[in-house]
Amino acid sequence: MYLKLRWARFFTLAGWNWKLSSTPGFDFLVEWPGIDSDDNSPHSLHVRICEKTHEALITKHYDLWDVHYMYRNPHPALFGDGPENTHWQMAWGSGGGEYCLGRFFLATSICMSCGNVRPMTSISIADLKTLKRWVLWKLEPGKDGKPTKVPYLPNGYKASITDHAQLRTYSEVEPHLAKFSGIGLALGLIDGMEVWGVDIDKCCDAVTGKFSPESRQVVIELNSYAEFSPSGTGCHIWGLGSLEGKGLQKPYPGAKQIEVKGLGYYQTYTARHLSKTPATLEDRQEQITALYRRVAAISKPGKTSLVVAVPLTEKERFQKLWAGDMSAYNDDHSAADFALCILLAKKYGCNAFKIADEYAKSGLYREKWDRDDYRETTITRAILAVAKESPVIFDDEQDPITDDGVDEYLINRLTTEHEGWFPKGDVSLVGGSSGTGKTYWMMALLEKVRHGGEVWGHTSTARDYRVLMLDRGAKAMRRTLDKLGLSAEAKQRVLRLTGAQRDLGPVAVLTQATERDPGAECWFIEGLDMWLKEAGKMSEVSAVLDDLQRLATLRNIAVIASVGSSKEKTAEGRDTERYRGRDTIFDSVAWGRKAETIVLISKTDNDPLHDDCPRQYSILVRNGRSEHFWMDFAGGELRIVPRPEPKEPVKIAKPTAIERMARNCMAKFKPGELVTYTEVLGSRPTFYRWRDEAVDDGLIVRAGTSFYMAHDRGGCWIETDTKQ
Repeated sequence: MYLKLRWARFFTLAGWNWKLSSTPGFDFLVEWPGIDSDDNSPHSLHVRICEKTHEALITKHYDLWDVHYMYRNPHPALFGDGPENTHWQMAWGSGGGEYCLGRFFLATSICMSCGNVRPMTSISIADLKTLKRWVLWKLEPGKDGKPTKVPYLPNGYKASITDHAQLRTYSEVEPHLAKFSGIGLALGLIDGMEVWGVDIDKCCDAVTGKFSPESRQVVIELNSYAEFSPSGTGCHIWGLGSLEGKGLQKPYPGAKQIEVKGLGYYQTYTARHLSKTPATLEDRQEQITALYRRVAAISKPGKTSLVVAVPLTEKERFQKLWAGDMSAYNDDHSAADFALCILLAKKYGCNAFKIADEYAKSGLYREKWDRDDYRETTITRAILAVAKESPVIFDDEQDPITDDGVDEYLINRLTTEHEGWFPKGDVSLVGGSSGTGKTYWMMALLEKVRHGGEVWGHTSTARDYRVLMLDRGAKAMRRTLDKLGLSAEAKQRVLRLTGAQRDLGPVAVLTQATERDPGAECWFIEGLDMWLKEAGKMSEVSAVLDDLQRLATLRNIAVIASVGSSKEKTAEGRDTERYRGRDTIFDSVAWGRKAETIVLISKTDNDPLHDDCPRQYSILVRNGRSEHFWMDFAGGELRIVPRPEPKEPVKIAKPTAIERMARNCMAKFKPGELVTYTEVLGSRPTFYRWRDEAVDDGLIVRAGTSFYMAHDRGGCWIETDTKQ
């Protein structure tokens, strides 16, 4: 069994160079030592794995290849179910002759790791990835209009899971992931190894990591590799073994539904491993058979029956529980009591006496409720659950099954003292005043990440992204994209929101966008503060960031938003080092406290005529050293430059009292108008001093005791003798 994997292990132990073959009809391309060769040079074999005995193998060998083809290089070879049942033939002079691998096997004293006939009891994900049982998938509308996961080949054509020739190794599909929604594993018996998959839908809370008791029990019983599904609210469990039938899909208590599938199906792969399950696919034949029979025994609900897995609103749950309907809780009366008490606690402000009185009026009432210990315990647990905002179906006494995958960052850390930038599953911010280039910098960074390239001294892993443009017009967006020199493929990743989309709010729009493009691992929201009515109000900011955080965790994506910063302004020639604190960057402290990575961008010269001055970038992480560097735009790209030297502030002479009076009077009186004093002009003595000087300069004409503004202001004294 599992011959390909066993032979791959054998080649490795034997020290042979090998790789998977791309030639139809063959499984491996192997380079083996030429023991009998005249020059001891290595020879190449094109290997096909065939589960045959030695005698049958030799017959099969001659049936497949004629004698002339046998003498070509690489030479065709049939490898059976062990070293003794393996045969190939070479031309003389090339270490030629007929070979049985058993001779070489004994001569080198190398043991095949899995044995000749011992069945495999487990396989790691890393080993699973070397086998040809992987496909790409894309989320597309189905015939009924609902989204469905369609399998694809790397070349963009739709794949057939039942055609094993279309399956690929993980390394063959992974480079094409950016063009699709994800990668999937084909189930069933393929190349001697049989994998089953269990998919439990809507059974857990990806934010808290808690599972419903029923689904938790399934995970524990199967005790094999398990991971969160792409939605984050379900899980997949994979193991080794066979199913009694073609597969099942049924509603299941504590979940929307459960699927037990094998040959002819595939399941999505997220790598979000559940920490308390094995890291390997285990042989669980007895357990999967028991689950299959248990699920098969579940009767499908009729048209008027309640499907317990369908989520109900609180109002609907209350109405059913009040009427005595316990079907949503698997007819468990105690669980239904607890659920109703929670709803009553919410309704009556956790008033224990009111809860007790109201419950007694419900259809769930029974004699057990009159027991003081039961009644008081149930009400107390319900009040505590409401106070903690605990989900009804989850047991708070149980430890959560969590995602134990390593922290993933868009930008990898420099040293162990640093932290990466922009973690997946969290919200990060880029702040700076208008004109500092927040969007330009982020898009340059995201393009580098998309190709897995170097990012200003840091390394990155290739990840796809999308941009939601909010506070930019169509022309402004086009100019930004053109200046950045983005390819047409990159521009397609920028989504400019319509007015109707803006009205939906950031969380609703991002939720829909991530469902449409689930393959994007990073989402950049431009101008998040423009989406809020009061960006400085802590309650509003906290609510939005909390919702975005939940979505980031649910989808396992990095959410990055740009935000304006009114506190970026600094003294002339000074950088913004005094604004390193997370809580002092934006108008509300909630911005800094609710975000992970924060990037502050600021100009190093506040002179409006020097808009091309270098920018300072301060990278503030949660659990590591902050980073500060300076960049300017040259040669069509951003580049790191040395820290600019502080400039001496330009001293501007203040206008004299006479000069201020001159400006006020010249602005107030038109040519030919009577010039008289009013309080808005300033000091009375200064007015008369200026009037006398203006008469001498010809700016004012005197007629008796009256003064008029001259039609000819002779020489524009106010403009030539004052400094602006």
